Amino acid sequence: MNYQTAQIRYGRRRASTRPRRGALVVEMAMTLPILLLILFGCYEFARANMMRHATQAAAYEAARVGIVPGATVKEVRDAARFVLGTVGVKKFDVDVDPDPIKENSQSVKVTVSLKMRENTALFLLFNEKAEFTGACQLTREGF
Repeated sequence: MNYQTAQIRYGRRRASTRPRRGALVVEMAMTLPILLLILFGCYEFARANMMRHATQAAAYEAARVGIVPGATVKEVRDAARFVLGTVGVKKFDVDVDPDPIKENSQSVKVTVSLKMRENTALFLLFNEKAEFTGACQLTREGF
């Protein structure tokens, strides 16, 4: 069987892939930046959500430490530092009211605040000005 007979028997010859050789590169160049933007955006928003929840949890846990008789402001700040450290937050502010905690204080209020710009692992795409604040006020034990 010669070449022309094979063409007649099996149909037309397939088109060569040569003209489309650069199409894959062009398609990848167009779609890869969009894909990376979506992936990094998802990572950044997930990290922001995690930080938001961590600030509230840190304020609550620190306030729980502060309501125990004999607690100090340093112990309250250490409790907040521990909770925020579990999610990788390094720079934050903790305000304790009253400072210092006295035996006749009826309640303890803890406010934890942080800026996402100071605590990001990568660059920021969307949340450059994001700031999270968590606050909790609990009545001291024995009142």
